[in-house]
Amino acid sequence: MRTVSAQKHATLSLPLGDFRLILSVALLLRLAFVLLTVPNVSGGDTLGLLQYGLELVRDQMPYMTPIAPLYLLYTGIVQSLFGEGNLVPFRLLNVLWSLALVMAVFAAAEAYFSRRTAVIAAWLIALNPIFIIESGQILTESVFLPFMVGALALHGRFTQQGKGMTWPQAASVGALLGLASLTRAVALVLPSIFVVHLLWRYRRGAWRLIAALLIGYSAVVLSWTVYGLLRWQTFMIGGSGFAANLYLGTNEGWCGPQCLDERAGITAEDQFRNDEIYAQRALEAIASDPRGYILRRAANLLEASLQPHNTVFFQGESLRELFMVWWQTDRSLAGLGQVLGGDAFLPKLSLYIFHFGTLWLGAFGMLLGALRWRVFWRNLPLYGAVMYFYALHSLLTAIPRYLFPTAALWLIFASAALAGRAALEKQDEKAA
Repeated sequence: MRTVSAQKHATLSLPLGDFRLILSVALLLRLAFVLLTVPNVSGGDTLGLLQYGLELVRDQMPYMTPIAPLYLLYTGIVQSLFGEGNLVPFRLLNVLWSLALVMAVFAAAEAYFSRRTAVIAAWLIALNPIFIIESGQILTESVFLPFMVGALALHGRFTQQGKGMTWPQAASVGALLGLASLTRAVALVLPSIFVVHLLWRYRRGAWRLIAALLIGYSAVVLSWTVYGLLRWQTFMIGGSGFAANLYLGTNEGWCGPQCLDERAGITAEDQFRNDEIYAQRALEAIASDPRGYILRRAANLLEASLQPHNTVFFQGESLRELFMVWWQTDRSLAGLGQVLGGDAFLPKLSLYIFHFGTLWLGAFGMLLGALRWRVFWRNLPLYGAVMYFYALHSLLTAIPRYLFPTAALWLIFASAALAGRAALEKQDEKAA
């Protein structure tokens, strides 16, 4: 007859074995992708991130960059070590960052839901082609997401332990949030969700934890502010660009930096007043047509939500456009055959399947938890992070990449829905 300890060991060993298998599969898929595909850096932000990174580490940057600095430091250091413009090290390092994200998703799903949910979530992100493609992209998200989801996972683990959260643990969560904010300044206000959750969780005892979290956060974020003041005599917290993105949200969207400046009426003499002018133009546009602004923002946010991230990796005609043209003008079997024979049809279709499957299952999982108010408040950091990005980009311009940070969170909620009643019962036990 097996002893209790042996039974306990067997119970724990299976999920751990599953997780090692998941990591192995995730590693192989991502390595295969980065080794067998050619990076496309002809457009987007990659070239700028590489150039600014070198300027920053060589101290050749003439002014304080509006881009959050951590990823620039990363690109500058990697290029200094392995050669300017060498993309191979970035793609191999991205495999490690992607594995870190798989581990963070597993830890977050286990902390807020259950081990079963965590295993499902880890499998979903390991096999998800959107995240596999992301491992080959030299963009901020590869570093930002492990920091953000890691902070959510640590916060969930620390606040659910029986002995309660300690102030060093709160400070470590704040430091991780600070690293996320210095990677993408869009996360600068994200700690407010953690503060609200601590107030709900610990009531009067929350203030010391909140102070520790904010001290850890500020120590990281303000290091760049202090450096900017000393080096360029410029005051900036994390990064800038809010005004430009607010302005983008009032018109047709991105058309290039020079085109955007011309559209806003910015001249060479206004180079140090860009944010002021963008904000002024945005407020003027909103005031002149508030209804049109609301409709434009709603349409932009909906379009960005329904378009899978990373479809631009595949060349050729848009699968969505092909289908819409067929649906609106043809609807014949021959026309459908042309859609099915479109460029990279099956890979693109897999992105849509994973995107919409995660989105709808995630919404269902969110709803199931929200119907139990204790569970909702217990999982507030996850709910709040999703709402944070959608609320922010209801004001600022939205594209699939900007909403991509929520994909890992939708995936956790989708896993909870797939885990079924057991996951919710586990939540109730933890929330009680």
